[in-house]
Amino acid sequence: MSYVPELAAELNAPVQSSVDILVVAGEHSGDEHAAMMVKQLLLNRPDLKVAAIGGPQLEAAGAQLLFDLTDLSVVGFVEVLKHLRFFKEVEKIVLKTIATENPERIILIDYPGFNLRIAEKVKRKFNIPITYYISPQIWAWKEKRINIIKQCVDQMLVIFPFEKKWYAERGVDVEWVGHPYLEEWKSTPKSELKSQLGLNPDKPLLTLFPGSRKQELDNHLTVCFNAAHRVQQQVDDVQIVLGLAPNVDIGLIQIPKNILVETAHPRRALEAADTAIVASGTSTLEAAIYGTPMVIIYKMNPLSWWISKLLVKTRFAGMPNLIADRIIVPELLQAEATPKAISAQIIRMINPGLARDNTLQNL
Repeated sequence: MSYVPELAAELNAPVQSSVDILVVAGEHSGDEHAAMMVKQLLLNRPDLKVAAIGGPQLEAAGAQLLFDLTDLSVVGFVEVLKHLRFFKEVEKIVLKTIATENPERIILIDYPGFNLRIAEKVKRKFNIPITYYISPQIWAWKEKRINIIKQCVDQMLVIFPFEKKWYAERGVDVEWVGHPYLEEWKSTPKSELKSQLGLNPDKPLLTLFPGSRKQELDNHLTVCFNAAHRVQQQVDDVQIVLGLAPNVDIGLIQIPKNILVETAHPRRALEAADTAIVASGTSTLEAAIYGTPMVIIYKMNPLSWWISKLLVKTRFAGMPNLIADRIIVPELLQAEATPKAISAQIIRMINPGLARDNTLQNL
């Protein structure tokens, strides 16, 4: 990781503290990105003492896990309000930990609704440098948050080139460090990946990637299953895999018997796919890197959707389309995300032909 030597060098001077770095990450993707960073930091500085508010991947990477924040990751205004008390309690734990452990540096990973509040309170109460890795998407909405970042964040590390330009124009100390998904990825033929998953390498594969948050699973799983059923009726011998993060609980939702569930290697299922149904989020960028044509979907609470439509300034939801600034892969959001519409797009891209060739070229 290009930013690690620079960050590690800043941590060489001994300090009087119980913890060198406190990492604060929410959600499965934040836990994953933070874990990759911590692994590399510990390779450079094995003596570093890293504590974390995060999840199991951070703990496995060598951080002392103080609180697991990945079990409750929510999106939408209504959903956040429902869990406000929880976030207040976690905020108290983080601030108490900072006061007790006196870390040399705090690294915040994405999760802006929570982490920007932490940044404000840290700067008000403590003299501790803050690094922010994985920028909030304030270029899409809530641009006023730039004021908090300018006042409270000492080092901004971004993963997209356009973010560096955006922040620099607004007077923020920013470095573009590249996307972590490109760190370890090596191109492998899809047929080989299918074989690794125990699938027939010669038959088409549709992968369902509905998201990892409980509300995403509640809103997307049944729609994905119904769309997959329609595809199966029209595409001979199609194989269907549901990719889920480890330890994700789908509750009482019944998984059709013809769908293979992959939790050990969900990314491999996305990379092996000939096409995929993917919830809007970081996984859409993964699919683009893997060269997997996809339909991007998202459904949320109707009130949250209405509010987001008023506030979001970008034309697109999916990262591939945002980066290209045009439609590379179809987006079916809220009421448009129906099994009929989703399956029609999947069939268009899974079968050999001009539509599939154009999508692959654009990706």
